[in-house]
Amino acid sequence: MQHWGSGVSYRLTQPFRIEAVEQEVKWRRPDDVLVRPRLTSVCGSDLKLYTGSRDRRALSKKLPLALLHEGVAEIVATGPGAPRHTRPGTRVVVVPNIPCYLAYPEEYPSKEEACMSCRPGGAGENYCLKNRYLSSNTDGLAQSVFAHPASLCLPVPDEVPDSVAVLTEPMTTVIAGIQRAPITRDRRYLILGNGPIGLLTAVALSAFYGVPREAIWMTGRDWANREGLLPLIGTPLDANEARGLAQIRSSIDIAFECVGGDANEMTLAQAVDCLRPGGMAILFGPSEKAVDFNTREVVGKGLAFLGANRSFVPHFQWVMERLVDRDVQRLLGAIVSPTSFAVRTADDLNNALYGAWTKREPHKSLISWPGLE
Repeated sequence: MQHWGSGVSYRLTQPFRIEAVEQEVKWRRPDDVLVRPRLTSVCGSDLKLYTGSRDRRALSKKLPLALLHEGVAEIVATGPGAPRHTRPGTRVVVVPNIPCYLAYPEEYPSKEEACMSCRPGGAGENYCLKNRYLSSNTDGLAQSVFAHPASLCLPVPDEVPDSVAVLTEPMTTVIAGIQRAPITRDRRYLILGNGPIGLLTAVALSAFYGVPREAIWMTGRDWANREGLLPLIGTPLDANEARGLAQIRSSIDIAFECVGGDANEMTLAQAVDCLRPGGMAILFGPSEKAVDFNTREVVGKGLAFLGANRSFVPHFQWVMERLVDRDVQRLLGAIVSPTSFAVRTADDLNNALYGAWTKREPHKSLISWPGLE
């Protein structure tokens, strides 16, 4: 335990600047475990912070901050209340969402006394009103070692490699949204955006829910870099080609908005146009600013738009059970970038994040953490 009294946090102190800060390793709960990162992937939210493209006021409140919340870690020590399955050496996927009753037990001593979202029958812990979330309002995985609740560390099965397990968290956010929609094989689906979240949505619909490829349309660009997943998509459409979308106008049952950002206004308009009366849209991609929205058409068609935010433990358990499937592993492997980065220093992490931001291909960037002691 003495060996892990301190660690190094690789913090973003200002856009495009990562600094190594030595700090005390704090045990917050009896069931805490100490973990160190093995392999992480880069989320678009990390890059928004890294590049300073988040709202300036939000950015000023968050920094300095260690980034990254998608990853596989290894347990190096356990607290007195940690369960047996969290013994040192165990590979785990870290659940980044620490709900209020774990983050602030003095204020929320149980689930029954938690915030309205976390209480039984509430909206869900992914909508917690006072959580701590790695790389958002508390340091993320970019640390040599840190304490985390054992209940938020899911063991990785031996047959699931790190390069697949690292995609658990982003896949859980997709599942958290999909589970709010009535998915059946006979419905028609539109995925707006062929970036990582859009591709993960295609994998989920096909491999987890058995939706046939001819029932899936997807908008995007640069299709040559997505050949490995094209067999899942019945009809790929150019994101800027109105004629392609015209063929599915008012015929889609469920749309998934997977872009957000500056394109959010356009993709929401495409969803409104393509959804049939009574259709539903699941929104994954947030915008940093308010957008114009055609409420007259939404009301006229009786459309439902649902925001999907993050995930929590049951989503991780559900996904992890399915990652042992070799076909699922093959599909997810097509989403991972062929170029990876290794981090031993703050400069290494800065170079990795810059590389993830500037790369041309759409795949998820991976960062390995060798030799951090």
